[in-house]
Amino acid sequence: MDHPPPARRGNPAGDADRASGGRLGHRGKPDPSHGSDRTFGRGPDHGAVTVETAVIMPALILLLAVLLAAAAAGTTTVRFEEAARASARAAARGEDTAAVEGAARNVAGNDAAVQVFAGGNRVTVSVSGPAPGVLGQWSSWRLHAEATAAVENHGGDSAGP
Repeated sequence: MDHPPPARRGNPAGDADRASGGRLGHRGKPDPSHGSDRTFGRGPDHGAVTVETAVIMPALILLLAVLLAAAAAGTTTVRFEEAARASARAAARGEDTAAVEGAARNVAGNDAAVQVFAGGNRVTVSVSGPAPGVLGQWSSWRLHAEATAAVENHGGDSAGP
């Protein structure tokens, strides 16, 4: 009858080594690369999360870029709307065309195209320009805003109150 060898006194690591079926690795834990039949954490799905992340990462980056570009386009559209409103108010007060266009470009930026249309007792100002960033460079997407204001009548007395 085979009996296990007697435990050595004074060497607790030796007992753990025999119990684990192999050598001890870092901090006294069994090291699967040295004589153990079990593989810790290594199954048929090992590395699947890494591969899935690597596959989906470009799509996530593209989605983030599109969302940021859309936010920038929205901000630019709001800026164009404010420029159209400010320049329509200036035109309604009787400012000359250069001052109206200057008011619009002051808010919308120098790349904006400004058009002033006067008809009857109304003035319409149109501000447009390319979409910001990559969307404007890679596509022909243009943003557009328009504002209309009633022309102020100054009565017969231009000297003021």
